[in-house]
Amino acid sequence: MAGDYYKTLGLERSASDADIKKAYRRLAMKYHPDRNPGKETEATQKFKEITEAYGVLGDPEKRQQYDQYGTVGDLGNIFGSNTTSAGFENVMRDFGGLGLNLDFLDNIFGETLRGRGYRVSFSNLGKSGAASRRGGGTRRFTMEDLFGGSPPQQQQPMTVTYELTVTADEAEKGATKRLTRKGRRLEVKVPPGVKTGSVVRLPNACTITDGCQGDILIRIKVK
Repeated sequence: MAGDYYKTLGLERSASDADIKKAYRRLAMKYHPDRNPGKETEATQKFKEITEAYGVLGDPEKRQQYDQYGTVGDLGNIFGSNTTSAGFENVMRDFGGLGLNLDFLDNIFGETLRGRGYRVSFSNLGKSGAASRRGGGTRRFTMEDLFGGSPPQQQQPMTVTYELTVTADEAEKGATKRLTRKGRRLEVKVPPGVKTGSVVRLPNACTITDGCQGDILIRIKVK
Protein backbone atom coordinates (compact mmCIF):
# COMPACT_ATOMS: atom_id res chain seq x y z
CA MET A 1 0.00 0.00 0.00
CA ALA A 2 1.43 3.36 -1.02
CA GLY A 3 1.37 6.29 1.35
CA ASP A 4 2.15 7.09 4.95
CA TYR A 5 0.69 4.72 7.54
CA TYR A 6 0.41 7.53 10.09
CA LYS A 7 -1.58 9.66 7.65
CA THR A 8 -3.78 6.68 6.81
CA LEU A 9 -4.83 6.53 10.47
CA GLY A 10 -4.93 10.32 10.79
CA LEU A 11 -2.13 10.37 13.36
CA GLU A 12 1.09 12.20 14.08
CA ARG A 13 4.31 10.18 14.26
CA SER A 14 4.40 10.86 18.01
CA ALA A 15 1.08 9.03 18.54
CA SER A 16 0.93 6.69 21.53
CA ASP A 17 0.00 3.01 21.31
CA ALA A 18 -3.40 3.89 22.78
CA ASP A 19 -3.90 6.60 20.11
CA ILE A 20 -3.16 4.06 17.36
CA LYS A 21 -5.60 1.51 18.73
CA LYS A 22 -8.31 4.13 19.21
CA ALA A 23 -7.86 5.54 15.70
CA TYR A 24 -8.07 2.08 14.14
CA ARG A 25 -11.28 1.17 15.97
CA ARG A 26 -12.88 4.49 15.04
CA LEU A 27 -11.98 4.19 11.35
CA ALA A 28 -12.90 0.49 11.20
CA MET A 29 -16.40 1.35 12.38
CA LYS A 30 -16.59 4.22 9.90
CA TYR A 31 -15.56 2.16 6.88
CA HIS A 32 -17.48 -1.06 7.49
CA PRO A 33 -19.26 -1.75 4.15
CA ASP A 34 -22.66 -2.10 5.87
CA ARG A 35 -22.30 1.54 6.95
CA ASN A 36 -21.52 2.72 3.41
CA PRO A 37 -24.45 1.61 1.24
CA GLY A 38 -23.75 2.10 -2.45
CA LYS A 39 -20.02 2.51 -1.72
CA GLU A 40 -19.22 -0.95 -0.39
CA THR A 41 -16.25 -1.51 -2.72
CA GLU A 42 -14.59 1.78 -1.75
CA ALA A 43 -15.27 1.17 1.94
CA THR A 44 -13.77 -2.34 1.76
CA GLN A 45 -10.61 -0.95 0.15
CA LYS A 46 -10.37 1.74 2.80
CA PHE A 47 -10.85 -0.84 5.54
CA LYS A 48 -8.03 -2.89 4.03
CA GLU A 49 -5.74 0.17 4.01
CA ILE A 50 -6.39 1.14 7.63
CA THR A 51 -5.98 -2.46 8.77
CA GLU A 52 -2.62 -2.70 6.99
CA ALA A 53 -1.54 0.54 8.67
CA TYR A 54 -2.68 -0.78 12.05
CA GLY A 55 -0.91 -4.08 11.42
CA VAL A 56 2.36 -2.14 11.23
CA LEU A 57 1.91 0.72 13.69
CA GLY A 58 0.02 -1.38 16.22
CA ASP A 59 2.91 -3.82 16.48
CA PRO A 60 5.77 -2.18 18.46
CA GLU A 61 8.46 -4.15 16.62
CA LYS A 62 7.12 -3.40 13.14
CA ARG A 63 6.51 0.22 14.06
CA GLN A 64 10.14 0.58 15.11
CA GLN A 65 11.26 -0.86 11.77
CA TYR A 66 8.89 1.41 9.86
CA ASP A 67 10.07 4.49 11.74
CA GLN A 68 13.71 3.56 11.13
CA TYR A 69 13.60 2.29 7.54
CA GLY A 70 10.31 3.66 6.14
CA THR A 71 9.19 0.13 5.29
CA VAL A 72 8.74 -3.27 6.90
CA GLY A 73 9.27 -5.37 3.78
CA ASP A 74 6.97 -8.37 4.01
CA LEU A 75 4.00 -7.23 6.08
CA GLY A 76 3.53 -10.74 7.34
CA ASN A 77 0.43 -11.57 9.34
CA ILE A 78 -1.22 -8.94 11.52
CA PHE A 79 -2.69 -11.75 13.61
CA GLY A 80 0.77 -13.02 14.51
CA SER A 81 1.23 -10.20 17.02
CA ASN A 82 -0.58 -10.41 20.34
CA THR A 83 -1.08 -6.64 20.28
CA THR A 84 -2.63 -6.33 16.82
CA SER A 85 -4.62 -9.57 17.03
CA ALA A 86 -6.21 -8.37 20.29
CA GLY A 87 -7.07 -5.01 18.72
CA PHE A 88 -8.54 -6.69 15.66
CA GLU A 89 -10.55 -9.08 17.82
CA ASN A 90 -12.04 -6.14 19.73
CA VAL A 91 -13.14 -4.57 16.47
CA MET A 92 -14.79 -7.84 15.41
CA ARG A 93 -16.68 -7.89 18.70
CA ASP A 94 -17.84 -4.34 18.05
CA PHE A 95 -19.10 -5.39 14.63
CA GLY A 96 -20.92 -8.40 16.04
CA GLY A 97 -22.50 -6.40 18.82
CA LEU A 98 -23.97 -4.02 16.23
CA GLY A 99 -25.14 -6.82 13.94
CA LEU A 100 -22.64 -5.92 11.20
CA ASN A 101 -21.56 -8.79 8.95
CA LEU A 102 -18.01 -10.10 8.64
CA ASP A 103 -18.30 -11.62 5.16
CA PHE A 104 -16.23 -8.90 3.50
CA LEU A 105 -13.18 -9.90 5.56
CA ASP A 106 -12.87 -13.15 3.59
CA ASN A 107 -12.10 -11.08 0.50
CA ILE A 108 -9.39 -9.15 2.38
CA PHE A 109 -7.71 -11.84 4.49
CA GLY A 110 -9.00 -15.22 3.34
CA GLU A 111 -6.54 -16.01 0.55
CA THR A 112 -3.53 -14.72 2.47
CA LEU A 113 -4.34 -16.66 5.62
CA ARG A 114 -5.15 -19.89 3.77
CA GLY A 115 -1.84 -19.54 1.94
CA ARG A 116 -0.11 -19.43 5.34
CA GLY A 117 -1.78 -22.62 6.47
CA TYR A 118 -4.72 -21.18 8.42
CA ARG A 119 -8.28 -22.47 8.24
CA VAL A 120 -10.46 -19.40 8.28
CA SER A 121 -13.84 -18.17 7.14
CA PHE A 122 -15.15 -14.97 8.64
CA SER A 123 -18.46 -15.49 6.88
CA ASN A 124 -19.12 -18.51 9.12
CA LEU A 125 -19.32 -16.14 12.05
CA GLY A 126 -21.88 -14.01 10.26
CA LYS A 127 -23.75 -11.50 12.35
CA SER A 128 -23.22 -13.49 15.53
CA GLY A 129 -19.50 -12.87 15.41
CA ALA A 130 -19.29 -11.18 18.78
CA ALA A 131 -20.58 -14.15 20.74
CA SER A 132 -21.85 -17.69 20.35
CA ARG A 133 -24.29 -19.70 22.42
CA ARG A 134 -22.96 -22.81 24.12
CA GLY A 135 -24.77 -24.67 26.85
CA GLY A 136 -27.21 -21.82 27.30
CA GLY A 137 -24.47 -19.27 27.95
CA THR A 138 -22.60 -16.71 25.92
CA ARG A 139 -19.00 -17.22 24.86
CA ARG A 140 -17.05 -14.56 22.99
CA PHE A 141 -15.04 -15.82 20.03
CA THR A 142 -11.27 -15.71 20.04
CA MET A 143 -8.68 -15.61 17.27
CA GLU A 144 -8.26 -19.36 17.75
CA ASP A 145 -11.94 -19.77 16.89
CA LEU A 146 -11.34 -17.85 13.69
CA PHE A 147 -8.29 -19.78 12.59
CA GLY A 148 -9.11 -23.22 13.95
CA GLY A 149 -5.79 -23.65 15.72
CA SER A 150 -2.37 -22.19 16.25
CA PRO A 151 -0.52 -20.46 13.42
CA PRO A 152 2.20 -22.38 11.57
CA GLN A 153 5.63 -22.41 13.15
CA GLN A 154 7.80 -19.48 12.22
CA GLN A 155 11.27 -19.89 10.78
CA GLN A 156 14.26 -19.51 13.06
CA PRO A 157 15.83 -16.03 12.97
CA MET A 158 18.77 -15.66 10.61
CA THR A 159 21.88 -13.48 10.82
CA VAL A 160 23.48 -11.87 7.77
CA THR A 161 26.96 -10.32 7.84
CA TYR A 162 28.36 -7.68 5.49
CA GLU A 163 31.68 -5.86 5.38
CA LEU A 164 31.52 -2.11 4.84
CA THR A 165 34.59 -0.06 3.96
CA VAL A 166 34.70 3.56 5.13
CA THR A 167 37.32 6.27 4.89
CA ALA A 168 39.31 7.44 7.88
CA ASP A 169 37.34 10.70 7.82
CA GLU A 170 34.00 8.86 7.79
CA ALA A 171 35.19 6.65 10.64
CA GLU A 172 36.14 9.66 12.71
CA LYS A 173 33.06 11.80 12.06
CA GLY A 174 30.42 9.18 11.33
CA ALA A 175 28.53 8.69 8.09
CA THR A 176 25.35 7.35 6.50
CA LYS A 177 25.97 4.60 3.93
CA ARG A 178 23.56 2.61 1.78
CA LEU A 179 23.30 -1.16 1.60
CA THR A 180 21.32 -3.02 -1.06
CA ARG A 181 20.30 -6.61 -0.43
CA LYS A 182 17.89 -8.56 -2.64
CA GLY A 183 16.64 -5.37 -4.22
CA ARG A 184 15.92 -3.69 -0.88
CA ARG A 185 17.86 -0.60 0.13
CA LEU A 186 18.80 0.07 3.74
CA GLU A 187 20.56 2.99 5.35
CA VAL A 188 23.49 2.17 7.60
CA LYS A 189 24.33 4.86 10.12
CA VAL A 190 28.01 4.54 10.95
CA PRO A 191 28.63 6.15 14.37
CA PRO A 192 31.66 8.39 14.84
CA GLY A 193 34.78 6.82 16.23
CA VAL A 194 34.45 3.36 14.69
CA LYS A 195 37.52 1.28 13.99
CA THR A 196 38.28 -1.70 11.81
CA GLY A 197 36.42 -4.65 13.30
CA SER A 198 33.60 -2.55 14.79
CA VAL A 199 30.11 -3.97 14.18
CA VAL A 200 26.96 -2.00 13.39
CA ARG A 201 23.81 -4.03 13.99
CA LEU A 202 20.62 -3.48 11.98
CA PRO A 203 18.06 -5.17 14.26
CA ASN A 204 15.46 -7.29 12.45
CA ALA A 205 16.48 -5.84 9.08
CA CYS A 206 16.15 -9.31 7.54
CA THR A 207 12.39 -8.89 7.73
CA ILE A 208 12.80 -6.20 5.07
CA THR A 209 15.34 -7.89 2.83
CA ASP A 210 14.57 -11.59 3.28
CA GLY A 211 11.03 -11.71 4.62
CA CYS A 212 12.04 -13.45 7.85
CA GLN A 213 13.30 -12.50 11.28
CA GLY A 214 16.96 -11.76 11.78
CA ASP A 215 19.63 -9.09 12.17
CA ILE A 216 22.09 -7.75 9.61
CA LEU A 217 25.57 -7.20 11.03
CA ILE A 218 27.84 -4.66 9.35
CA ARG A 219 31.55 -5.19 10.05
CA ILE A 220 33.49 -1.96 9.54
CA LYS A 221 36.79 -1.77 7.68
CA VAL A 222 38.63 1.54 7.76
CA LYS A 223 40.88 2.20 4.77
